[in-house]
Parts: sequence; structure tokens; C-alpha cells
Amino acid sequence: MFQQEGFLATSNSSEMSGTKENDRPVNTSSPISGYSSYSPINLSGSFLSKNQRKRTTVYHGDRFIPVRNADMFREFERLKNCNEPPKPKKRRQTALESEEQAKAELEHIRLNVLEKAMFPSRDNSDNTRSIAANLFAYQSTIRDKTTVIDTPSRMAYSTTPFSQEVENILRAPHKPPRVINSSPYQMLAFCDELTLKAKTSVYLWDASSSQQMTKLCELEDSSTIASAKWSPTSDCIAVGTADGLVQVWDAVKLMKIRDMSGHCARIGCLVWNGNILTSGSSDRLIFHRDLRCQKDFIRNLCGHKSEVCGLKWNNDGDQLASGGNANELFIWDRFGQTPIKKLDGHKAAVRALAWSPHAPNLLVSGGGHLDRQIKFWNTLDGKLVSSINTRSQVCNLAWSPRSNELVSTHGWWKNHIIVWDYPSLKKITTLKGHTYRVLYLSLSPNGEDIVTGSGGDDNTLRFWKVFNTPTKPHLKKESVFKIEGQIR
Repeated sequence: MFQQEGFLATSNSSEMSGTKENDRPVNTSSPISGYSSYSPINLSGSFLSKNQRKRTTVYHGDRFIPVRNADMFREFERLKNCNEPPKPKKRRQTALESEEQAKAELEHIRLNVLEKAMFPSRDNSDNTRSIAANLFAYQSTIRDKTTVIDTPSRMAYSTTPFSQEVENILRAPHKPPRVINSSPYQMLAFCDELTLKAKTSVYLWDASSSQQMTKLCELEDSSTIASAKWSPTSDCIAVGTADGLVQVWDAVKLMKIRDMSGHCARIGCLVWNGNILTSGSSDRLIFHRDLRCQKDFIRNLCGHKSEVCGLKWNNDGDQLASGGNANELFIWDRFGQTPIKKLDGHKAAVRALAWSPHAPNLLVSGGGHLDRQIKFWNTLDGKLVSSINTRSQVCNLAWSPRSNELVSTHGWWKNHIIVWDYPSLKKITTLKGHTYRVLYLSLSPNGEDIVTGSGGDDNTLRFWKVFNTPTKPHLKKESVFKIEGQIR
């Protein structure tokens, strides 16, 4: 077989080179015996040296069948990987980059979730529910309508980003400013003769009908009345005398129920707690009295160093606050005989006390003319919550049962009545009229009106409307015979 340029020698190349056939290496792995890929020759028929083999480019013909061994497959994979572009190495994120990524995720949540919840999309039809609108609700307040009436109030035609509920709130009229009449709607003045009788007698007067006063009782042995208190659960009135006696009267039958002794000095304050009547006296003692018991008192509380001038039970009836002339303020347990808390801070006598009906364990107290402070206490830990300087002696305090407001009456030197907002402690209004210390304050059962009393040269009772009662929504009653929507 003759040689052509670009081809490998076949088995008859041994005759041309003059060597024996057995001395040549033979590729046993070739599918055709006699062919070899290890003996390249030049056109003259001589074998190439090792250096010439490296520098010579060998061209293979179309009849060459390559050897597909494991080395060739690995070389092919290496060449394939070399042709691909190198992959960039992952760089570790710094703390600043991770923080920026977290901020970006929060911003994405705010834009895509919160804004959709506050401002629902207008593109959706009325039959489809918005997932974002139901994000903060356990149950959707919008019911699917089987039929949609095309009206201008549909969300699809709205030109604002707000929902219909928000638009209704924005279009609602502003709440009118609160106006409190600065003058009493009724006033009761005492003449000299009635003032003298009032020291030894108790009178009943109906403010709604303005009828003539009814005399309840008159003390004997020239004793004077030091305090009086209505029972909130019955028609009984407790009267404390300057001799240390307590009398309980029936206001309907106009008769005395019983007398109770124990104190040896003036009884300046009385307070009810169901069937329990608590009295405080100038003898520095506090007595608990049960009308169902034959004993005059069931418990005696000692702790004050001076006259007890203020008493008030909390709304639950398990804590009693007592104030004294020695700048003392104690908190007592219902069945305890020693105070559980002593609240220090006042610099004068503590006469005005009131428990909040809206927040448990919130007590407000007022100091005398050397203190002039209204202080708010947390009776659980005995810490002061807030305080305000009224620039006047604090005589009485009372909370509104329906709003977070309270009223205070003052003595020297302004003799004013002030309505406060809590917790901002801003003055809502100031009521003027009394010319002497406003020592007496009572809240009406409706929670709107108060009556204030002053002695000295004033000798008047004034009735004020200071608290507003929230209006109840009018509920439209549906007839039980309504059959609309029940007929098919």
C-alpha cells in the first residue's frame, strides 16, 4: 500500500523501513489488528525521533479510529471545563450589608402588606376579598354579595386612596367643644336661724322637686353634728356627733335604727362598705361597725398620730385609705389591724381621698394649705404616679364614674371648684361662686351633678352639672313579624 502525505503507515511499512514485523510495537486495543498510533514516519519512510514527534503536527485521515481509553475521557472533561468562564466566588456579607438587607425586607413588608391593609386596592371587584384587608381581623366584616349593584359609591370609581370607612370618618362633623356652665343651676342658702338648727339637726331636701325641707332628727343634750353619710345600698343615714356617738337613721320612716358608741371625741368622717360602717375620730382611732352585729364595733384600727380626717373604701371593698392631720396617709387591708402601706409625700393634713373607678389600685389624695398638692398613687407598690400643684388648699376629691375626669374643691385662698382631665392633668374648667372654703362635696347617683357646700360667711349649697354622660347608640328594634327575605 503506497504512502500519501497526511496518512499513517500501515502494516507494509515494515518492508520499507527494513525492520522486522515482530520488533514493532502493536496496538492491541485497536479494533483492526496491524494498525499502530505509536510509529509516525515521514515521507521518506524513516521513523521520527522523540524530539521531532513533539514538534511535528500529525494529521489523521478519515480511516483513523482513535483509542477511547480513560485518559482521553478525563482530558476531554478538562478541556471542556477550561472553555467555560470561571464562576465568581461568593463573598461573605458584612454586618453592615446584612443590616441594610434586613431594613430593605422590612420596607418591603411595610409597602406590600401594611399599606394594603390600611388602603385596600381599588382595582379588585366587589366580589373578591382582599387578603391585606383581613390581615388584622379574625373574621372579615365584609360579606360577599351575590349581586353587585353598579353605583357611584363603589370602590372601583373612587378617586382617593382611602377606604369608604376612612372617608366617612373624615367627612363626619367635628365634636363640639365641651361647655360647662360656670354658674350653679340651683342654689340653697341658709338663714341664721336655719344655720343654728343645722348644727344639731339633720334635714332632708329633694333637689328635683325643690320642696320644703324635711327634718330627719334633732340631737339632744346640746350635742352637735360633726359628719353624715348616706348608705349607697339602703335608705340609711349615718350621723356622727361631736361626743363620739354614731346614730343610724331610716330616711324613709324618719326613725332611728340604733346608737353605737366607742369613740371618745369628735367623729369627723364616716364611710360605708356594704353593711360595714367605718368611722374616724379625733381620738386617732378607726372603728369598723357591722349593723348586723350587736356589738358597737367589730374591729379597732390604731396607727394615726393625730386626728383621722379622711376615710375612703376602694371600689372592690378590700382596701381602706385613711388620712390624718399629721400628714399621714395609710392603706389598710379589709381584715387587717395594721396598715399595709404608708404613703409619704404630703406636707399638710390629708383630708381629700378618692379611688379611681377606671383603674384598680389608683388612689388620689389632696393636701392642706401648706401642701396644696394632688397626688396619684399606685397602692400595689406604694409609688407616686404623678402630682400637680393646685396653689390652693384641697378639701375634697371625686372621680367621674363614666369618664376619666375628677373634680376637686378648694379652700384658702381661692375657694374654687376645678374639673381635671386624667392623665393629662389639664384643667377642663374652673367654677367660681363660693366665698368661703368648700368643705363639702357630694356626687349625685346619675354621675353628672355635684353639690358643694360652704360655711362661714357663705352658708350656701350649690348644684353644678360638671360631668357628661356618654350617649348610648339608639338600637332600632326589628319586628318579629318581619318576613322580608324569607319568601322564595
